[in-house]
Amino acid sequence: MTFLERTTMSVTYEAGDFSTSRASNYRYSWDLVTHLVGREFRLRYRRTIFGWLWAMGYPLARLLVLAFLFTRILPLGIENYAVFAFTGIIAWSWFATGIASATSSVIDRRDLLIRPGVPRSAVPIVSVLTDGLDYAAALPVLAVFLLLGDGIPLTSLLLPVILVVQLLFTLGFGLALCAANVYLRDVRLLVDVVMLLGFYLTPVFYDAQSVPDRYRLVLDLNPMAHLLSAYRDILIAGHAPATVPFLVLTTVGMAILAVGYLIYRWASPSFVDEL
Repeated sequence: MTFLERTTMSVTYEAGDFSTSRASNYRYSWDLVTHLVGREFRLRYRRTIFGWLWAMGYPLARLLVLAFLFTRILPLGIENYAVFAFTGIIAWSWFATGIASATSSVIDRRDLLIRPGVPRSAVPIVSVLTDGLDYAAALPVLAVFLLLGDGIPLTSLLLPVILVVQLLFTLGFGLALCAANVYLRDVRLLVDVVMLLGFYLTPVFYDAQSVPDRYRLVLDLNPMAHLLSAYRDILIAGHAPATVPFLVLTTVGMAILAVGYLIYRWASPSFVDEL
């Protein structure tokens, strides 16, 4: 066997070992994250009478208030308002609580940050995915509302695609804000204010078409406004979102996730010292 052949074989073996190691690391990280998400979700409703059913309590309570206000007192004239509003409420709740919990995750779960074998980026990811389980717990209620109305359209099979796009935005913003909050604790408080205002500036309980043209820019720059429109397209209207705008939205979400991850990765080595 020539030197070139031995060298080529050696490189091939090393590349194979590297690929296997990388795959093992990804598998380990995924198993770790899913384990932590399950643990966090169980602890959230531990020693409660109704358990995870509380995940449906908050959006249902908000729905009751909004439905009473905008069907009885100030009617908006939106057909199937319960489905319309509940779709927006649960999607917005995951976005808002996911970003808020990710922002404070390193401070709230500093024990995970210093635990050997736990990747630093797993901490905010666990927070966002745990809040995502609350969204999943509310889906049966949404399904009931749909069945009581016009039924569940076939386009609802596209729901996982939209959920992934929302995850891109939630994780991207959450990672960047988490890094900033370690150094400046005002960030978490600012997030609470922004999310409070964002609830009213996003068409969660009103139709985006009713917004005057002079304020349309606010909705155009709001990713959740586009996501809520996509949710309602597949769950209520029964058609897929417009392809090009949705691809643009997905690309922007991927860019935000990449930037958020780079910021978090750059700042995370000094987290322990700051905490």
